[in-house]
Amino acid sequence: MKTIRQMADELGVSKTAIRNKLTPEMQTKFAETVSGIIYLSPEGENLIRQAFKHSKAQTKFADVSANQFAEVSDQFAAILEILRDQLTIKDDQIKAKDEQINMLTAALENVSINLQTTQASLQAEQALHAGTLERQLAIGRANLQAAAADASRKSILDFFRKRQSKE
Repeated sequence: MKTIRQMADELGVSKTAIRNKLTPEMQTKFAETVSGIIYLSPEGENLIRQAFKHSKAQTKFADVSANQFAEVSDQFAAILEILRDQLTIKDDQIKAKDEQINMLTAALENVSINLQTTQASLQAEQALHAGTLERQLAIGRANLQAAAADASRKSILDFFRKRQSKE
């Protein structure tokens, strides 16, 4: 038993053409419908073949031999295989690029962490240096004040000494 599709492919016609030849009487005697698919009995197949022998071919593929389709199918399969190989190569390239991106992202994260650490160290060093400068300035101010006090004592003493020496 063949389906309408199988008969259409065999005869090189459409399913509709097969259905048009299948009269209601033929359908009840020589066909069976299972799950919406019409199966033709061998007698029904013969009647359909005879009906199409007397009429002209209905499709452009009716005169094409099955071998030509097989040849095209082999060529198509070869092309498909080439395309699959190319796709596999492209997939591998994409995976390699993804790995590179992941490695570069990790390296960038490390650089960012190192930069943050360096900035924190620099800020600590600047604070330490500022503290050192403040201490040095405070010491310098104290020394200047002490020196100024000494100078002022000396100048007062010098003033009195000059006066005593003039008298």
